[in-house]
Amino acid sequence: MRNQLLKLALMTAFGLSANAFATGLESLPAAGFTVTAGTNQAAGTTGWRECNTTGLYGSQNYTAPTTGANNICAVFPSGGNNPGTPVSGFTSVTLSTAKQSVTITANGETLATMRQRVYRNSAATECVFEKRFVMATTGTFDYNPQLSGSQRLEVNDYVLGGFSGTTDVSAGYYHSANTDSPVFRMGRSFTSVQIQGDDFDAATVLNTGYVRRPVDSPAPASGTEINGVGQTLVSPGTPTAAQQTAEIRTNWVDFTVDVTGGVDEDGTTAKDSPFLYVQAGCGSGAEATAFPTTNNTVRIRQTGQESQPWVTVVTNGVTRSSANANF
Repeated sequence: MRNQLLKLALMTAFGLSANAFATGLESLPAAGFTVTAGTNQAAGTTGWRECNTTGLYGSQNYTAPTTGANNICAVFPSGGNNPGTPVSGFTSVTLSTAKQSVTITANGETLATMRQRVYRNSAATECVFEKRFVMATTGTFDYNPQLSGSQRLEVNDYVLGGFSGTTDVSAGYYHSANTDSPVFRMGRSFTSVQIQGDDFDAATVLNTGYVRRPVDSPAPASGTEINGVGQTLVSPGTPTAAQQTAEIRTNWVDFTVDVTGGVDEDGTTAKDSPFLYVQAGCGSGAEATAFPTTNNTVRIRQTGQESQPWVTVVTNGVTRSSANANF
């Protein structure tokens, strides 16, 4: 994960175009979107939107979103690192303390702390589910034993479940002062799709075969956590078309990021995720029944942006009532 590079002023001075202006949660319809073939893009139907298109998915320095630029999928709630609702007309639901901050463990160590909030509209028909992950910077478990030393988990995708009760959801993120990654893309997908630049240390473009918005055909097998070439130790891999697809799965939203609770393979540390939001249908009632903790509805994945092996950590998260973790 490359460090944030604030270069908006420079871009303005030299007349360079910035990413489009489009603040706000973005719709992720169950039917997906039609995309045409182009550079690093296959034609077909996709469940994915591009968000922050700077930084080559973390292989380069990214430009943080502002209210004026680089802000597709981005929202700007008040409250700094303790933001309030990202959508007007929604108010915070009081969650129990145990649900607001959850320690995630893996391999006998603390991996991350997950913040959770829920905001509901006055009609009690829609909610915004918020999650944020702060990765631990200590621990000895090695998530890439092929390299010397002990490598911390590099998170390339956070995947949140429990939304199949809503045909069309909206999603987005908030990049706070402490955030170390934007959301590069997000999709209505259970399967995360591996992406690599053309060089592990000095990438300039995506490597041949990798796509920006994965299409849904040929669909990987049901329950496929990650689709791609797998671990590539020496140089970036070249995937087949079938290794870059992700079927639209309405129960899930995948956020592609680049977050590491230690030194990444490119030499930086980026431990805090953005605040992740999914707006979906919900119901009335007290917190205990309307917003239960549902097993296996949070996936944290290392998908091999450089030489890392594939890793998925599964945990539980707050959802609407009657949600599930079905594929």
